[in-house]
Amino acid sequence: MKKQDWKFMQVFGDKASSDNVSDEDIISAVQFERTGRFLGLGDRAGRLIVFEVPQTKKKDKAEYQYLTELQSHTREFDFLKSTDIEEKINQIQWLRGQGKNMYVLTTNDKTVKLWKISEKNVTKVIKPSGKDLAMPKLQVVESGLIPSVRKVFPNLHNYHINSLTASNNEEFVLTSDDLKVYLWSVEQPSKAFVAVDLKPENLDELSEVITSSTFHPTLDNQFLYTTSKGIIKLCDMRKSGICDNTAITMAEPEDPAKKNFFTEIVTSISDACFSRNGKYIFSRDFLTVKVWDIAMTNKPVATVQVFEPLKSKLCDLYENECIFDKFSIASTLDSNSFITGNFNSTFHVVDRMGECNQQYELNFNKKTIVRQIPPKYFENLGSSYDFNRKVQKLSMCQTQNLVAIACLNCLYFYTA
Repeated sequence: MKKQDWKFMQVFGDKASSDNVSDEDIISAVQFERTGRFLGLGDRAGRLIVFEVPQTKKKDKAEYQYLTELQSHTREFDFLKSTDIEEKINQIQWLRGQGKNMYVLTTNDKTVKLWKISEKNVTKVIKPSGKDLAMPKLQVVESGLIPSVRKVFPNLHNYHINSLTASNNEEFVLTSDDLKVYLWSVEQPSKAFVAVDLKPENLDELSEVITSSTFHPTLDNQFLYTTSKGIIKLCDMRKSGICDNTAITMAEPEDPAKKNFFTEIVTSISDACFSRNGKYIFSRDFLTVKVWDIAMTNKPVATVQVFEPLKSKLCDLYENECIFDKFSIASTLDSNSFITGNFNSTFHVVDRMGECNQQYELNFNKKTIVRQIPPKYFENLGSSYDFNRKVQKLSMCQTQNLVAIACLNCLYFYTA
């Protein structure tokens, strides 16, 4: 497999702002639009910020620029449960644009919204000068982007929404919370049906929850969901509308000899994705990434230790609650590697077989800082190792080797 060398391209943010970041400015979601021209960023204050790369004929890669922003969600109160609903954006999903209109789905813990961002021109009548009879002309004096909510999906989720994804043909949207996966029609969001329901008759018998879900990249009838027990379920809606009992199960048997206090926490899958060619599944838990071949579901083809020195810090991570942090994962365009985040302003690019693990360090010096992490690698993580600088959210462009990576309130771009 050919190794890809990723290079620093661009950063939004600086050291001063990241050292004194306020909670509301922390990036909570990031997603490329299908063509890579636009990128959406969501934060804990409920804002959707859109960046655009200028269309240029030059061969050099143009840098992204700020385009517009809108207030997607605001803090609400759930009177039935007497709880606050945070404005934080959990997920962003772009839909194909029409003309000069952009369409983007956003969700907080409870509500999915479809936004339309359209270009609006302000014109004025210019009267002709001179005595000749001539028709007045309309002249564009100002142009801007106007956001509007096209659809608000009904609040069917009883628990926090953890995933939002659209099918390849963009006719359907998949959302999931702790116990259910819903399938929605984009055109008629009032019509939704339950694709997965893990809720037992007695909630005291609940042993696992859904942690993520996503559509297959090319097949509109297939999706996967993951659970807190480290299980992946591959579902085909051609077999059954409700996929609880017809799904293919992918799970590694637990070794009783290796079980300890932290086992249940670290085996919970935080995110999973299909490879771009749809043949593999990459699943991320706290310490490892498992690579599954869809044609061979009895065991993973590889189990990759993302950064083994973290094992020695599990007690500290439990005390500061970082052990519950969830990290995203994305497939590279060639399907031969995956990209996932870590602590201490680092992310990893690892080949599908786990033979080449490259750790990249985010920085404001606009340099590419990378090192090879060998198998069974160990180092003593001292006080300088920063568990607060988490790289939890990232997005891979679908048309070029370009990845957007969020850390606190800063956004980095790397290209290969």
